[in-house]
Amino acid sequence: KDPFAVFSTPWFAERLNCRIVITVRHPAAFASSLKRLHWTFDFQNLLDQPLLMRAHLEADRAQMGSVQPDDVIGQAALLWKLIYRSVHATREANPDFIVIRHEDLSRDPVPGYRDLYKSLNLEFTPRVKKIILNASSSGNPAEASRKQVHSVKLDSRANIGGWKKRMTAEEINRIRKMTEEISPLYYSDAEW
Repeated sequence: KDPFAVFSTPWFAERLNCRIVITVRHPAAFASSLKRLHWTFDFQNLLDQPLLMRAHLEADRAQMGSVQPDDVIGQAALLWKLIYRSVHATREANPDFIVIRHEDLSRDPVPGYRDLYKSLNLEFTPRVKKIILNASSSGNPAEASRKQVHSVKLDSRANIGGWKKRMTAEEINRIRKMTEEISPLYYSDAEW
């Protein structure tokens, strides 16, 4: 029995009386953030879960076992692929789940959140608009300080392409190659 099946079924959302919203971030932007913070991921955490491996990740076992502990780029690209392949499959099985790209919300936050609120039957109040503008204003830093990595106040538009300055062409090509079976579901060639 798949212990994660409950989360990927309409039953889960219906019982909680909620809608599910999943945000996708560009694979190179995701990898760039992990690189900047030097955050690594130990795939042994996934490999040690036999039900998860059997149900969802068995085809990736060799790649998960071979990624090096200090290879932040390889880890990030593989993790992104695993996560968003699962997101895509879950969305296919549950069309009422909302999948929205981080970059779309960042590019035009107020209309993006207004549409999201509408689809969730939530009231988009002046207070909500003010909070969004405050959190995404061009007066905010383009990236979070390493001391405040979870800051929610960023210049959202400037943050969209920050990865292009932090990543080498080789790193971007590697990420693209490692995620190429999934990334076109969310991002066009022009967005690389």
